[in-house]
Amino acid sequence: MRLIGDRRILFGSVCVETVAAVIVLLYGHLSLIAVAVLYWIDLLFLTLRTTAQGLLSRPVTNRRSTLFQRPFRLLAHKRGSIRVTDRLPGVYLRNFAGVPGAVFVLVLSATTTAYVAAVYVPEELWSSPGAPLLLGGGLVAAAAKSWLVLRTYVASGEYEVTSASAVTPRKRIFAFAVYGGLLWLASKWTLATLTQEGLEITRAGMTISASVLIVSRFAYGWYASRARPDDGRTDAMSESDDGAASQDRSESAAKRDVSLPSPPSVPDGEPRETMAPVRVSILAAGVVNAMTTGGVVDNRFGHWRQFAIRVGLAGIMVVAILALLDGAIVVAAALATISLGLIGALSAVSAVHMLLALGGVEYKFHESGVVAYDRYLGRPQWSVSYDRVRNVSVERGLFGSPLWLDAGTVFFDRIPDPEVGESARGPRSSIAFVPDPERAGELLRSRNEQ
Repeated sequence: MRLIGDRRILFGSVCVETVAAVIVLLYGHLSLIAVAVLYWIDLLFLTLRTTAQGLLSRPVTNRRSTLFQRPFRLLAHKRGSIRVTDRLPGVYLRNFAGVPGAVFVLVLSATTTAYVAAVYVPEELWSSPGAPLLLGGGLVAAAAKSWLVLRTYVASGEYEVTSASAVTPRKRIFAFAVYGGLLWLASKWTLATLTQEGLEITRAGMTISASVLIVSRFAYGWYASRARPDDGRTDAMSESDDGAASQDRSESAAKRDVSLPSPPSVPDGEPRETMAPVRVSILAAGVVNAMTTGGVVDNRFGHWRQFAIRVGLAGIMVVAILALLDGAIVVAAALATISLGLIGALSAVSAVHMLLALGGVEYKFHESGVVAYDRYLGRPQWSVSYDRVRNVSVERGLFGSPLWLDAGTVFFDRIPDPEVGESARGPRSSIAFVPDPERAGELLRSRNEQ
């Protein structure tokens, strides 16, 4: 992500580095470990902040879906944004696919770092009088820094021109993911030096090492606060995470959807009939989608690696059953808990995906065509003229009516219209989980026959 000169960035860096400097004075020979803990807190808020920046930034459809993005395939063509607070621009659902990856990194870092902190970090660090400053002051300083940087990003208008994929500081996120190892190295080095060289030499060495880190980070913050925007730079040229390029905020929000075709046309007049997906069926579709990696709404399935994960979960459950039959109740319970917990997590994520994709959708049948309108986003998502619809079919099976609830899905083939930028791979060609799918199919066929 590109840099922008702003004093708020420098002030945020001063907040964190001031806490770090005081910690060095308080902790002495444990100063390097204490500063490492503080910088983990800073990276934690950096991860949260860049995730928020990704949700606010210009959405771009990623043609190379990753393992985390594929489960959110139905959000790839979502138009519009949801405004959560007046202080920030709207959140784009199309950028939501990046959230699971950030959550994975956060959980991985928190788990491994907590283990190292509990096992390898000396207890003296946590019982020291400086512990409240380390934890409490560190949280406040890191939160203030990230909030100031986020406000700078919004105030500059950079979110209107920077793509969601360009805001992630990959090197720092990687460091955050493996931070447990870095904290382990700091602890081992400190304890080994203390054993071999004694207290005084260790205090001097760790103080110097921590001071070098503090000065280096402050120098980078100073550079970021003074650097001027360079419109020619790309994310590949700059891994910075502490700023954004300054742009004119007069650019309209519509320019942020440059990767989508032209907006769908909406027929004049009021719709003759309106249908909405059944909410219970949407949640049930989330469960089916989680278990089968897809199939619902668009008849598309996930990558084979996603299917392998499901097979692995089923294998764990089989082993749990065999362990139970063999009398190993504790092992069986542990394996079953792991398997069911992961299944529940996948189902919850998939249900959220379905609610975001279909929870606010209404299908409006006009005289000349049907429009899928999202009430939450306040924008039409796609439309199709009846004379460009072919092969209408109604499905009520596992994928058309998940768990065989009282709903169904209407599928149809769309004839592409190059004049309006429409393609066969564009908006979805289905009317999902409506309470009267036969009537919806009849409307499509009858208008087509006229």
